[in-house]
Amino acid sequence: MRRAGTWDEEKQTETTTICTYCGVGCNVTLHVQENEIVKVTSPHDNPVTHGNLCIKGRFGFQHVQRRGGGGGGA
Repeated sequence: MRRAGTWDEEKQTETTTICTYCGVGCNVTLHVQENEIVKVTSPHDNPVTHGNLCIKGRFGFQHVQRRGGGGGGA
């Protein structure tokens, strides 16, 4: 979106949820634009993460909304 010039934080909504990749229960904030997760952050005041995310929490959204075909089919 940034390369295409369509990135617009004013059009993004934020939803805070719990990351499902481990049992720690980290809070993550999903930033969504045009029904697509475009960024994942963690609240700075979270007592577990202190605003940081593990690699799964930070990049896991790419797996969740994987587009197109290919890979992993049965």
